[in-house]
Amino acid sequence: MELERFSKFTLLIDGIYKSIHKIKLDTAPYLGIKSVHVFWVYSLRTHPEGLTATELAALSEIDRSLVSREVAKLCADGYITNVGGSGKRRNYNSRLVLTEKGLELAEYIRKEALKIQNQADDGVSEEELESFYSVLEKLHANFVKITKEREENFIPPENNQ
Repeated sequence: MELERFSKFTLLIDGIYKSIHKIKLDTAPYLGIKSVHVFWVYSLRTHPEGLTATELAALSEIDRSLVSREVAKLCADGYITNVGGSGKRRNYNSRLVLTEKGLELAEYIRKEALKIQNQADDGVSEEELESFYSVLEKLHANFVKITKEREENFIPPENNQ
């Protein structure tokens, strides 16, 4: 049963991730942005006070230097702007906020995400969804803890040969 559960869990999570990634990959070019930008634009919509590149990286669990590079593209295209920040680390400590153009894009992404979410929730009760997200949050926290512990105390697997 343990192996079956590991396999089923891994396949389901990977399958969900791949489906979401494909949706973003298919939709982003139509919007004139990269797939990695979709979540950032959506996230900035829910933070009208803005987020720093560091906060955006932590929120999306993506490398801070990648966020910094890609944010420059979103700025150049007029979707976001930098507010505040100073010195050498301006790219990391200034707040990123959506422009009017960015707000329009974020609203489109929000509507599309809601449509997809409602389609994905088809046949699932509110009670089931609440339970699912509660369990998923706990699993996520456990996996973050496991990953951190393994990074701190890495012991290579024994050679069984």
